[in-house]
Amino acid sequence: MKDFQSDLSSVVRLNIGGKKFCTTTDTLTQREPDSMLAAMFSGRHTLCQDPQKAGYVFVDRDGKHFRHILNWLRDGVVPTLEESQYSELLREAEYYQLLVSTVLSCWNLIAINCF
Repeated sequence: MKDFQSDLSSVVRLNIGGKKFCTTTDTLTQREPDSMLAAMFSGRHTLCQDPQKAGYVFVDRDGKHFRHILNWLRDGVVPTLEESQYSELLREAEYYQLLVSTVLSCWNLIAINCF
């Protein structure tokens, strides 16, 4: 059984374009070990955190779809979105180097079902 203190130390605070998220290093590193997020939080790199901003790690991206990315990292499910939103999600997935093929598959299914 993990001790409570080690669980607390694995909490990560993210500021994605002004939207704040909390998760764990396990969530960010396990499902997609070759992603940018996994590289950032694997312990191989030193992250700059602003102590005046409660230790949030800032990522200069639009935070609109990051919750979908984070939920995908948690449970492996891509949400049902409007077709236009898949292109936005794909752009973010490409930036973070994860779930690109999954988003493309969902987007293609939507396109096929529309015709």
